[in-house]
Amino acid sequence: MPLDRKHFMGKKAMEFVSMLSFAVPGTVVGIGYILAFNTPPLLLTGTGLILVLCFTFRNMPVGIESGVAALSQIDPAIEEAATNLGADSPHIFREITLPLIQPAFFAGLSYSFIRCMTAVSAIIFLVSVRWNHLTILILSETEIMRLGPASVLCVVLIVVVLFAVSLMRKFTERGPVRVFG
Repeated sequence: MPLDRKHFMGKKAMEFVSMLSFAVPGTVVGIGYILAFNTPPLLLTGTGLILVLCFTFRNMPVGIESGVAALSQIDPAIEEAATNLGADSPHIFREITLPLIQPAFFAGLSYSFIRCMTAVSAIIFLVSVRWNHLTILILSETEIMRLGPASVLCVVLIVVVLFAVSLMRKFTERGPVRVFG
């Protein structure tokens, strides 16, 4: 049974907390990560892991909401019918639920990827000499008026994003549906 259909204590609070990263400005999030992870035992400032954590939790609401929306559109009778025909829960999830939520999953993934590739506000405080980000490099080049290299980096960014989005789109394309045989 998908999480969307389960009612449990604290569900609304969990959904609210997951949406907070959209309500808080990116610069505040970046400073918060520096303050939280700048002392042992969680000394992550200046590492690649802090960038991954920031991107993950900053974009998690998109994935959660797209998944909840997709799951809410699936009629529970479909899964009940599969159960009545003898399918177990992993088989139902793999063969019925997963194909139905796949487009929403890849739409959320595409959106999150594009946001991560073009982010500036939260990560401007988190990058280091060792771990940088393409948008921060573009910003650095334009600040010192090196517009040629900045333009090349912009083209690289556009190509990477277009390639990744077209690859994700390929996963969501479905062939013709066969009704018989």
